[in-house]
Amino acid sequence: MEDFNKEKGQIWKIRTVKNYAEASNHIIIGKVISCNEAFVKLNCRTYHFRKHAHSPNDIKVGNVMDRIIPWNRIEIINQLNDKFDYINAQLVATSDVQVDLADDMMNYLMVSAHEKNY
Repeated sequence: MEDFNKEKGQIWKIRTVKNYAEASNHIIIGKVISCNEAFVKLNCRTYHFRKHAHSPNDIKVGNVMDRIIPWNRIEIINQLNDKFDYINAQLVATSDVQVDLADDMMNYLMVSAHEKNY
């Protein structure tokens, strides 16, 4: 049996599957609480935006809460630094075509007009 609890406590940035090209992008960022063969459970925030998000105002931010995401809805996972403050991090426009999520020490790309996958 695979050890699914080794990820507990890690901070993940998850992009979920889009069913069609015009669908909103769904990014989930938070701390892994647990996972198993069927799902991952995180304490996290959600971020929703359309293809052409150019500023923090173009991104809808969800509340921090525990969420369960089925593995079959996950497209990609990026492991972030375990010290990243995902609860208090803020969206920041780092240029006229890029928005990052930043805390006091780190920042991570949220959306870029140059990134075709978003």
